[in-house]
Amino acid sequence: MISTFINHILDLVASAGPWVYVIVAIAAIAEGAAFFGLVFPAETTLIVAGAATATSDLKLSILIPIAIIGAIIGDSTGYEIGRILGPRLRTSRAGRRVSEAHWNKAEEFIHKYGPWAVFLGHFVTVLRALVPAIAGTMRMKYGRFLLGNALGAVIWAPAVLIVGRIASDNLERVEKIISRMGYSFFLLLIVIVTLLVIRRRKKRAKVHQQSTDRSE
Repeated sequence: MISTFINHILDLVASAGPWVYVIVAIAAIAEGAAFFGLVFPAETTLIVAGAATATSDLKLSILIPIAIIGAIIGDSTGYEIGRILGPRLRTSRAGRRVSEAHWNKAEEFIHKYGPWAVFLGHFVTVLRALVPAIAGTMRMKYGRFLLGNALGAVIWAPAVLIVGRIASDNLERVEKIISRMGYSFFLLLIVIVTLLVIRRRKKRAKVHQQSTDRSE
């Protein structure tokens, strides 16, 4: 059932033909451009495109360079937006929709790792969308930014596309494993989620108690 549903989606993607290359390019660019990466499912798009190469005429050898170039352009666009707007970026209409915690996390990440933050940011969803813009506002030298950007794109884009291809090739095997596990799999999943929720609530309660004690 799972494989049938996913194969149906892949067939729809394959029917788009060469337009998939355009969609992948747009997705890769949007991923790094300021804010768009927070709402645009670029990584999912690349995974689906990679999976579709197993059952269509789409080629990884074409998708990979398109995604790499798109990712470099997207991050560079985010950098330029940050460089032009400067500190106003955070107080802009779009900037206010991003939580202060995310902004601070991106800034701390750059302070800690420098140009390597641009490289590592490719592999963390929220940072991927914010680090390029923050690097621009902090006036990081573009040469150093571009090096981290290019290295990250060269690894991130092929990795995501290949993961999609591998997942497609092993879809039936995964479905068989899940069907054998049956309800025990879903029961285990529910238990894990429940424990995580309880742990998170306890942590929040502890933080709240500590803040209350300090105010007193």
